Amino acid sequence: MNVSGDIRVKTDQRYKNLYVELKNFAVGDMHELFFLCACLGYKAKKKKSFGSGGDERFWSRTITPDEYTCFCAMLLNDNEMDLSVIKDDKHVIAEVEKYANAGMEILIEEFLGDYFVKGNSDLKLDSTSSKELPKALLYFIYEKLQ
Repeated sequence: MNVSGDIRVKTDQRYKNLYVELKNFAVGDMHELFFLCACLGYKAKKKKSFGSGGDERFWSRTITPDEYTCFCAMLLNDNEMDLSVIKDDKHVIAEVEKYANAGMEILIEEFLGDYFVKGNSDLKLDSTSSKELPKALLYFIYEKLQ
């Protein structure tokens, strides 16, 4: 199952720095962080729309077939297996963006808060305290998704 490659996937503009900083550090690419956040939001049964419409973060063509299959499974499960909810790739992405947005909030509140620069209003990782972050993130996800 592949997603149309011409869709710009959005995230909340507040999370731009986190997506940039975590890319190639704690995750390989932005779509991986997006997938992780979408899974956290889905597991918590939380969706959150963007206040200002969101910022375009990456192309949908970077989403792997396995990730997209999981996104479709989330929507099918939420909609009593109604296949019409996965007919339109833009609709699938738009709904999963809400899960990912809520999932990023969970990630920040329950994990990343200890890794931010203190006193900075922006969400910026503290390079001195984040050396163990990739390993700690794996453990957090393992525990959270059990």
